Amino acid sequence: MSRVDFYILPDDSRHNLQQFACRLTEKAYQQGHRILIKTDNADESRILDNLLWTFNDDTFIPHAVTGSSDNNEQPVLISHLKEPENNFQLLINLSSSTDNEKQFERIAEILNQEATRKQVGRQHYKIYRDLGFELHHHEMN
Repeated sequence: MSRVDFYILPDDSRHNLQQFACRLTEKAYQQGHRILIKTDNADESRILDNLLWTFNDDTFIPHAVTGSSDNNEQPVLISHLKEPENNFQLLINLSSSTDNEKQFERIAEILNQEATRKQVGRQHYKIYRDLGFELHHHEMN
């Protein structure tokens, strides 16, 4: 059974949400996991790509964006396209859609107080609940 963790941030800042995604990615990467970060569009993918290079001066997280030549070899892949059929242990879902969730051992949904993002979180919660996933909530302060 897959596990879904909902991380709920206290503000409505998109930048804080993306920074949190980078910190979560860093932690999972340091634990040896292969991570897919799913976004809604190419602009969001590019922003996360840049943030992963700059958010922490003390670490390096090898990653690629879908469409680059080395994306199948990286431990972290950022994608706004349909999920690749590679072996990922963790999905960090920043997108408004849910597809192929059953292929992941763990899913992280990062939510904040922005109205649209909260609504997406509610929809995803219902989908995961109906699929029988193990659901957990984390209020981040």
